[in-house]
Amino acid sequence: MAGQDSAPAGGFPTTIKYKRNLPTRGPSGAVLLLVAGAAMTYGLVKTTENTRERREIKREKTWARIHLAPIFQAEADRDMVRRMDAIAKREAEIMKDHPEWAANDLKAPVKGLGKGGVLDENAAEPVYHTERYVAPTTVFLPPTNESFLDAQWWRGTKLFTKNPAYHDRKDFTKEHPIGE
Repeated sequence: MAGQDSAPAGGFPTTIKYKRNLPTRGPSGAVLLLVAGAAMTYGLVKTTENTRERREIKREKTWARIHLAPIFQAEADRDMVRRMDAIAKREAEIMKDHPEWAANDLKAPVKGLGKGGVLDENAAEPVYHTERYVAPTTVFLPPTNESFLDAQWWRGTKLFTKNPAYHDRKDFTKEHPIGE
């Protein structure tokens, strides 16, 4: 054992640094945690402010549309009246040789139209069986088109058969209900 190295007698000199001596670099973990928390809090506050601003703008836009709806409806109604007048004039011009024809009168009996919109040469029924106002529907067909649309294209379908309030109206035709 004589060849084993050991500390010199009296110990190592004090000039040799054998302890770990690393400097502390950067902020501590607590400081980093506080800075990250502050940044996230700031971001959440700004996100909340932006959300409230967008919600207010959306609310303002909705109310603006609500207040403008009557103006848009009046404009659409004027356009519909203009279109219906033009259709009535054109129909009157086309049917001028038939004095019994009422131009563009949807409540006047239509010859050849039976109950429920069925083609019947001996019958004459109005297109609408109601006392209520029915908004007219205009469909654009080019002048060169020879096709036509059935006045009651929706009759006989199963559409709206699950709506009892609609079918229990006093002006609904009981003899020819929709879907039967």
